[in-house]
Amino acid sequence: MKFGWRKVLPYLEQFMQQWKAYLLNEFNAHGLGYLETEDGDFFDIKANSLFYFSWLRTAFKSVSEMDESRDAIAWKMLERQLSELAKKAEKGSANLVSKLHLDERQIQVTLNFSYDDEQHIVYVS
Repeated sequence: MKFGWRKVLPYLEQFMQQWKAYLLNEFNAHGLGYLETEDGDFFDIKANSLFYFSWLRTAFKSVSEMDESRDAIAWKMLERQLSELAKKAEKGSANLVSKLHLDERQIQVTLNFSYDDEQHIVYVS
């Protein structure tokens, strides 16, 4: 599966799949429907993320005064965080493989997502 990023790192695809799994869990928990199209995962994840951010904005009173432009900012910030973490994971995995003689398939990176309803962004750790 290919994403629409210019330079796709293997971990970025993995991290986007983790975000997608998070979204699916959130959608199921709140009775929302995840839209899948023929355009591919990149477009589906982005569209569903924007929908999710819009839903969060209306669900939390602390951010209800923000407009939909803030949803696009939340998506861009999430995308940047995932990209930066993917770069770090690539570098860290290469170091572990060379120093500890591990097979790269033995290395698993699991992300945690948390929503900040004050700033209307998702933090990734």
